[in-house]
Amino acid sequence: MAAWQAELANYPLLILQAAALLGILSITLLLSRTPTERVESRTLLYGSVFGITSFALIALSSQFFNLPSKPYLSSDLLFLGGLLGGWRGGTITLALTISARLIFGGFNQVEAFLLDMSITTAGGIIAHFVYSKKPLMQFGWKEVLKIWSARMACSMFSSGIIFLLKLVPPKVSAHVTALQIVGFSTSLFILGCVIALLRVDAHIRDSYFQRMKMYRTDILSGLPNRRALSEYLETILHKNQSQHVLLTFEVGNLKEMVRILGHDWTDKFWGHLASQLTNQETLKMTSNEKSNCFQLSDLALAFVVQETCVAQIENCQLVPRLYADVMEHLQVAGGPYSNVQLRCGVTNVRTADDANASSVLRNISLALQSSNQQIRYFHDSFSAQADKDAKVHELIIGWIRNINPPLNYQPKFNLETRVICGAEALLRAHSAEGLPLSPLYVLDVATRYQLLLKLEWCTVEMVIRELAQCMAKGFHTPLSVNISAASITVPDFGERILDRLDRYRVPSKMLSIEIIESGQVPDIDTVKENIHKLNSAGVGLSLDDFGAGYSTLTTLAKIPFDEVKIDYAMVSMIEQPRMNKAIGLALESATRYGARLVAEGVETETQLEILVKMGIKFGQGYLFSKAVSMNDLIELSRLEKHVQ
Repeated sequence: MAAWQAELANYPLLILQAAALLGILSITLLLSRTPTERVESRTLLYGSVFGITSFALIALSSQFFNLPSKPYLSSDLLFLGGLLGGWRGGTITLALTISARLIFGGFNQVEAFLLDMSITTAGGIIAHFVYSKKPLMQFGWKEVLKIWSARMACSMFSSGIIFLLKLVPPKVSAHVTALQIVGFSTSLFILGCVIALLRVDAHIRDSYFQRMKMYRTDILSGLPNRRALSEYLETILHKNQSQHVLLTFEVGNLKEMVRILGHDWTDKFWGHLASQLTNQETLKMTSNEKSNCFQLSDLALAFVVQETCVAQIENCQLVPRLYADVMEHLQVAGGPYSNVQLRCGVTNVRTADDANASSVLRNISLALQSSNQQIRYFHDSFSAQADKDAKVHELIIGWIRNINPPLNYQPKFNLETRVICGAEALLRAHSAEGLPLSPLYVLDVATRYQLLLKLEWCTVEMVIRELAQCMAKGFHTPLSVNISAASITVPDFGERILDRLDRYRVPSKMLSIEIIESGQVPDIDTVKENIHKLNSAGVGLSLDDFGAGYSTLTTLAKIPFDEVKIDYAMVSMIEQPRMNKAIGLALESATRYGARLVAEGVETETQLEILVKMGIKFGQGYLFSKAVSMNDLIELSRLEKHVQ
């Protein structure tokens, strides 16, 4: 009876300790409520908090060590350390509690308290594994009572073992039993309040993560959005110092698709395309990590390929194969998807970039919108690419101002006699550092800066001027110049060419206009008028890349071309039966419309022999000559005359 009275007198002290514990736990939950941390990741934190609290309570209660029992909540803290912290957190709580007991209580009855603490901690750890898979927000009073029952069972079990082993005197055992029974109500209060606090914390966290998920998810497609992609890039760049590659896929004919299908068609399309991309074997082989698609914008998807670079991606032809596979799938799927045209951008993402992930995404989106290429590789960082573009822009402005674009001329030969019968003007530019610049890149920059029409016109004017100079030197070989479909739609374009020919006193038959992107020439009055004026005056008209892309028989039927060209891709495969037949059909079509056929990219004697046997009389390529300067072209012509 005396033991009960003594332990009941200590009850207020237990309540004060319980209140302190709940206050400490509340502050811990508040301070640890970070955006990136979930409850399951705080096992070590729980173990440390309960262990330090137990250590402090034992230190504050050290004055009671001369009593048969000690009024502090170490057993509850040990159980909670195991319950919330698992074996890691429980071990930390146990270690700190044992350390405090040895420091402030010595080795008196060491076997008893070691056994009691170990059993209590083990009970908490077992309860952790039993209830860890159940969400905290689903915990109710039934779960609280079950956990409390487990807590009581641990205490009674340890007391029974200690009593049977006679590790403490009977009087002390009676006080311990009384303290445990008195403390059971406190334990129930603590467990109920702790679980209530954790439920509130879990609810707050769940609400926060649901909001964050909404912020990171595209509402219509359900895919991770631009914010999620930006955070993902920042994470992998911080985690892994290697560079990575960002693939972006954008709809190139959005206006056409919206006109046909309305604005809602993309909602399902992006999910469909994302599924195809994530299941592509070619992408799975490039990355050990599971890859996801992100909604970069309403018009584009993004895909991250880790630990590689643009050069490696380009060398292994990953993107063309991936692009072909996706387009083939869209064609097979049929319906509205069969008309979709995609553009793909490939760029490096590295920690050395001046820009962060958000600016990388913004820059690549702008770059894709300003380009008509199906696949575009960005080898440089965007800051370096912008500097490079600016320098090329300045070069283009200078060429336009001075009418002096850097041109070389690819000689055109009679295949039977190997005599020069013409030449094609080609852009051959170099950077300020003397490095060659791709003609396609220069034209792309001109297009983005809306200078393409001016660049093409100054090229036409320079070719006419050089024709006049060459004729003055006795060189009377016709020259051709390439223009885009956009130039032929400019009002009075044909009249301006005739005016320049007249000004420089160059016969119209000495100039030929090669139209590229011929399938994009609209059937409008301005085009018809320009074509009519050029054709009537005797200016030659050439259809470039006949049989490829948009260059169709319909185009040949509408415009009176004097010449059609088959490109390097067809000539290089002329030994293959199917391609040989295709070239034969091209020759037959050209002949029917009164045009001569010219083979580009002739590089071997075998190709030359086959072309001659097929009846193709004209060609150009490295077998005869590379593109040369005007002076070298004149010299080649003179050498031919000397040989003859």
